[in-house]
Amino acid sequence: MNQESQFSVFSETGPLRQVMLHRPGKEIDRLTIENMDELLFDDLLWLAQAQKEHDNFAEILRKEGTEVLYFSDCLAQVMDSVEVREQLIKDVFRFECLDRRLSEAFITELMNIPSKELADHLIEGYTKKEVRDICKCSLSLVSSVDNGSDFIIHPIPNLYFQRDPAMTVANGIIIGQMTFEARRIEPLYWKYIVGHHHRFKGMQILFGDAPDEVWPQKVEGGDLLVISGDTMAIGVSQRTAPTTVQRIGRNLASRTPIKRIFAFEIPKERYCMHLDTVFTMVDRDAFCIYPPILESLKVWQLDYSDEGRLVSLEQKENWQRSVANALGYDDLRLIKMTARDKAEMAREQWHDGCNTFAVAPGKVVTYNRNINATKILRDNGIEVLELEGPELGRGRGGPRCMSMPLNRLPI
Repeated sequence: MNQESQFSVFSETGPLRQVMLHRPGKEIDRLTIENMDELLFDDLLWLAQAQKEHDNFAEILRKEGTEVLYFSDCLAQVMDSVEVREQLIKDVFRFECLDRRLSEAFITELMNIPSKELADHLIEGYTKKEVRDICKCSLSLVSSVDNGSDFIIHPIPNLYFQRDPAMTVANGIIIGQMTFEARRIEPLYWKYIVGHHHRFKGMQILFGDAPDEVWPQKVEGGDLLVISGDTMAIGVSQRTAPTTVQRIGRNLASRTPIKRIFAFEIPKERYCMHLDTVFTMVDRDAFCIYPPILESLKVWQLDYSDEGRLVSLEQKENWQRSVANALGYDDLRLIKMTARDKAEMAREQWHDGCNTFAVAPGKVVTYNRNINATKILRDNGIEVLELEGPELGRGRGGPRCMSMPLNRLPI
């Protein structure tokens, strides 16, 4: 495998050279008190402030020499092709279960919208009223009834958490299979970008393209850590299933240099929905961790042959030593994100104190509100780039959640 190709992620901490982000848009304004639970939010966001914070995040990354791509721009560019646009719209209609008459009338309108405007609309969704205003179809029950959802095309406000629907591993990409319905359309858009965008030409889909690799398989990128050129850590969590972990291990072993998986079994709770909410890599030999997770954490080591056959499965009591050895070290630096008391520690974890995003070995981006976490990292020799993100954090995700690395330099 080529660690200097256009798409290359063989570590969590290699200098970041290219990343995909999604700047929050009007889909955030679709959140209401009535629908925010269904859309996986605990609070309503102030869009203008969230956009300002996100722009600052992008600027931090650019100052570190990172090229920033934007998801909505890439989606718009693939829809410049009439054939691709038509097929994508039809796939969206199938996902949303639109009836034939409405689909035929609606697609006529969408085929004539500028690509960027259409991309933004697909992300922010269409209400029934908006569809009725632009598309006359009196024989559609879907658009006529008032009960159920207000939307014909549902908004995807979680999209600014770009880590989850797709993740670069080695020289390929894993397409996520999302646990909750509110996010299940996100991987569809990613597949179109990978399949049709000129910047992604030749990128191999390592998981998520075969008929038996879609829902009810479950995997989200917040559970995947590429900790070295031949080893991954994957969370078995609320959002990622053990059967999917094994399937990913098989695919990676037969198509990439990655032959070993450490499966981290964590509580299936919202506060630790993904592994990276409680455990992230901050240096070549160092991870930060939310200490209470250690009480219940179980770690399994899975080793695969070059053909993708699982040859060993073993629970590791001394998992820290096993991970250290896999990285080429005798010991692991495990940085415990403590605080004055349990309540303060829990608050900082809820506000993504452990969700660090490495831009280089020993250099990470974190939210500045997590004062204790920042101090602990600096006391352990980690350089911290602070991001002000009180609005972004209301969505329950930090800097790592918001970023999908496409290229890291080797370390």
